[in-house]
Amino acid sequence: MSAALIAFLRARLDEREAAAAAAGGTSESWLAWGTGIYSAASADDDDVPPLVTIGPEVGGSDEDAARAAHIALHDPAQVLREVEATRGLLERYTAPETGERRTDALGRYVASTQRMAVEMAVRHLAQAYARHPDYQPEWRP
Repeated sequence: MSAALIAFLRARLDEREAAAAAAGGTSESWLAWGTGIYSAASADDDDVPPLVTIGPEVGGSDEDAARAAHIALHDPAQVLREVEATRGLLERYTAPETGERRTDALGRYVASTQRMAVEMAVRHLAQAYARHPDYQPEWRP
């Protein structure tokens, strides 16, 4: 796997992290209620308006409520957790294969087998950004 792919993914993660931090960071969790998206910190306060309203607050459609639920699933705190998890996977790939050289049942080195599995996972993660202008077709899994 190329260093360019790792750099590409790290840049996308940096973008997601910056957007999530600007939207509230780890302290901002969102809840969908009807067609509105509310900060979890203000969910019990009826006087606080929604952060975003997808459709009419009263009598909104099921589709509007579904959109609100979808947006709430991508709250800043969740995005930051996903960024951290993906960075952990990238670190696992770029870490040198050192330490104990245990073998599997067939006598193969486990570290190289794990590295191939992580490479495939990283390629799949990068595919989520296939429409980005810097994405390279050879990175497809």
